Amino acid sequence: MGKLLYEAGFRLEFGQLIPFILLIFIFLFPRIMRKYVEATNVTVNMRYVHIFCRYAFVFVLVLALVTTAFQINMYNKTVGAYRKGDYKIAEGYVENFVPMPYEGRGNEESFEINGVKFSYSDYSIQSGYHNSKSHGGVIQGNGQHLRIGYVYYNEIYGNVIVYIEQLP
Repeated sequence: MGKLLYEAGFRLEFGQLIPFILLIFIFLFPRIMRKYVEATNVTVNMRYVHIFCRYAFVFVLVLALVTTAFQINMYNKTVGAYRKGDYKIAEGYVENFVPMPYEGRGNEESFEINGVKFSYSDYSIQSGYHNSKSHGGVIQGNGQHLRIGYVYYNEIYGNVIVYIEQLP
């Protein structure tokens, strides 16, 4: 038995809250504009502000609902499968480790264990492990002896890591 480094579970990340923060801002924006107009005597047609905010609110609400539905689906298919014991295990030494640079947008960190490929990014919102080495992740590089539990999600996300154990 090794040292548990990661286990999938419910984690609320800031990126998941952005659509809801936008909804609150859009809802409050007409009030903010009204106070601004009163304070500065600037001429603004508040009717257009209200129309814009209604359309923006509907757009962001639909966006929030779609992304939330996607997140729930991914959570159920990956973390739910892990909790039921329906996952695969790759055990061995990390090979072909490609770290993500600290400013890494557009890049993914990737590695293999016994021919099973894994890739992830700090900047993707997903269930499962996605913390790069440059941002404090537990996978440090080639030669690290690990047991990884994973669930295949789809062609885009591939193998989603749900469990990481450091082996002696």
